[in-house]
Amino acid sequence: MKPSALWNFSAAEDPAGSSPSDPMLGWKAGPGVTGLKVVDGKLTGRSTTDSSLIYATVPDTIDAVDGFHSIELRIRVDRGDAIKANAGGEKLDLKTLDPKGWSLAGPLAPGEHFNTAIVKDSNVRTMGAFHTVVIHPVNVEGAKFEIESIRLISQKEHRDKIPSGVGWQGLSGVFHETIVSRSPESFRIDGELLANGRLDLSIGTVQSSPVTFKVTSMYSEGAYTVFERTVTTPHRWEDVRVDLSKFPVPWLWFSLEADQPSTLGFWGSPKIVSAGAMPRAERAAGEALGGVEPPQGVILFVADTLRSDHVNAHGYARDTTPNLSAMASEGTVFLDTISQAPWTKVSIPSILTSLYPTSHRVFDIPDRISATATTLAEVYRAAGYATVSFPSNNFAGTMTNLHQGFEEMHEAAAFERDDFGSKTARTVVDHALRWLDGNSDIPFFMYVHVLDPHSPFEPRPPYDTLWADPAKRGQHEENWEHLAKFIESGFMKRQAVATVEELEKAGIDREEWLQYEKDWYDGSIRGMDAEIGRIRERLYQLGLRRKVLFAFIADHGEEFHEHGKMFHGQTAYGELANVPLMLHLPGTIPENAKIAETVRSIDLMPTLLDLSGLEVPEKAQGQSLLPLMAAARGREGDEAAAKAAELGWVKRPAVIEKLVGGSSEARNNVSHGLVLDGWKLLHHVEGAGERPEYELFNHLEDPLDLNDVAEQHPDIVENLKAELKTWREMVEQGKLPEGDSLEGLPSEEIERLRTLGYIQ
Repeated sequence: MKPSALWNFSAAEDPAGSSPSDPMLGWKAGPGVTGLKVVDGKLTGRSTTDSSLIYATVPDTIDAVDGFHSIELRIRVDRGDAIKANAGGEKLDLKTLDPKGWSLAGPLAPGEHFNTAIVKDSNVRTMGAFHTVVIHPVNVEGAKFEIESIRLISQKEHRDKIPSGVGWQGLSGVFHETIVSRSPESFRIDGELLANGRLDLSIGTVQSSPVTFKVTSMYSEGAYTVFERTVTTPHRWEDVRVDLSKFPVPWLWFSLEADQPSTLGFWGSPKIVSAGAMPRAERAAGEALGGVEPPQGVILFVADTLRSDHVNAHGYARDTTPNLSAMASEGTVFLDTISQAPWTKVSIPSILTSLYPTSHRVFDIPDRISATATTLAEVYRAAGYATVSFPSNNFAGTMTNLHQGFEEMHEAAAFERDDFGSKTARTVVDHALRWLDGNSDIPFFMYVHVLDPHSPFEPRPPYDTLWADPAKRGQHEENWEHLAKFIESGFMKRQAVATVEELEKAGIDREEWLQYEKDWYDGSIRGMDAEIGRIRERLYQLGLRRKVLFAFIADHGEEFHEHGKMFHGQTAYGELANVPLMLHLPGTIPENAKIAETVRSIDLMPTLLDLSGLEVPEKAQGQSLLPLMAAARGREGDEAAAKAAELGWVKRPAVIEKLVGGSSEARNNVSHGLVLDGWKLLHHVEGAGERPEYELFNHLEDPLDLNDVAEQHPDIVENLKAELKTWREMVEQGKLPEGDSLEGLPSEEIERLRTLGYIQ
């Protein structure tokens, strides 16, 4: 095996062969770093910005075709809490690199002691991709860092250390909860073999030599080979389905055969299922609706960066969502849904745990949700549902610990990308429909997260000219090339977004430029909606129209200069807080119902579980929306409100938390927006700039928060300040342990969570 790339500053060992007289071992200071030198066997320096970079050329002694696994550093910092890395070619332009958007990241623990920091991501790369390795050693300005060693770890080096047993393993971006074994090991699975029973699993290996996977049924008359297959192509899963109905015993032996001992084999998500089985309910489903049959399947579909006022069901004039509208006519739309955070990394944990950000403690890119959290997938899996996730945004996957409860996850690296990398709905739905075709006869929970209509907004054809005039495209692109010179952030350049101030400096007509971007944004929505139409069509074809609960929501909105900027994550104003929410299950969900009551993203999890007859986790901070839906049948206004209260609905404030994230300016801007009784109070806790500490908006008449009326209504401000104080006490009391806290867990549970990647 060729050696990994290792830079050991304490021993002055350089794999590239430079002499001991070069204690830096080829490492150089990039932007944002001063005083880089080796002192007492440690590479030391100080960050002058929050985007500090150091870099070095990777030696050619590594095996370029081997897969990349991670970068390991022995590092000490006096400030900061995150480290990141990236790779590039020979002509890497350091001036354009912005580490804020890098997915290759890991946490740091500042203090007196050296820590082993491991940075990795779910993207499939080879070691050959690392011609130049770039390290962002610390994420704050003015921090001192000291590095003892830096090492690039290959997939081969990593897999040689993979232990047998249960673990979370990925091949080409598709991850499974996996039983890992090495030839000639074998293991047994016990289980009740039901009528119409079958064995479902995926098999794979990371080694190029052939390995034979064999499943054997053992009983008194002898042994019978249930399944046998030889795998010769590594780094991909092969799906397996075996009919077990003719085998009389409830246990199976799984074994590996290979020419070389200790050859690795992955048994992905093995489970014994019964075709046609119904889900297990813990109590009566949908009691507020009069008791209903639990759905066989649940699909939670998340559109990234979709503001509600660009959706037809919310009154938008352009026909952006015809398929969603068709489903809404058979279901229920919530017209005033507040996201709990203005960007994906923070908002998705709220949707999947029914916890506010302060309570789930995911605030920034390196954060991971605590293993003690109970996710929506975990509840469904415990009830006998197959669980699968298709998150095309890395923030919704293992990077945030959101694989908890999923047996199978297709991370972003699994999806084919083209020139329209932010338009993933087509390929994500391809994967989802293939899975659905093979699992339409069992209970399932499916999470689908598409990037559409995230920036850059240009959609794939034919949606690029649906509203955007092709005759004006050339001028728009010329304007962008000129405008890009006035945008300092490399990340914002890649997203093709600009502020009002940047457009003015560039001398570009703001309204004309912004309208073209909105035309593309709407085209992206229409392209995403077409893929929802494919799901709707397939549910009909598979006979699942009345058996599958389909929930549609966005993680957050998008700003188009309502408050001077574009993109998201920067504020708690309405263009980022207001998201669409729709539920569809004909025969169960009230049809063509539109509910005006203010609701929250965290209310979705209790609602889905209520409809499934499953208990809502005790720590959940949302509440089921079923009382509102039941009250909407034949009632309006005060009559509907009274009926909803009778059925258990409690009016509670809806809060969006703007914590950190986005630009350097946004990272110092902390705001909370509370909506209650038709009003919205904005509290700018930190970094308000020219804004007053408190702003008040008429939420019903001014949903985009454009007209501050705090001075006219001081009594309402005081009332909502008291509500905000009560809310803060509630979310503080509901805090989970920090991401990898093990407090209160037994040792065997700690080990299980570690092997599954939930703790590090």
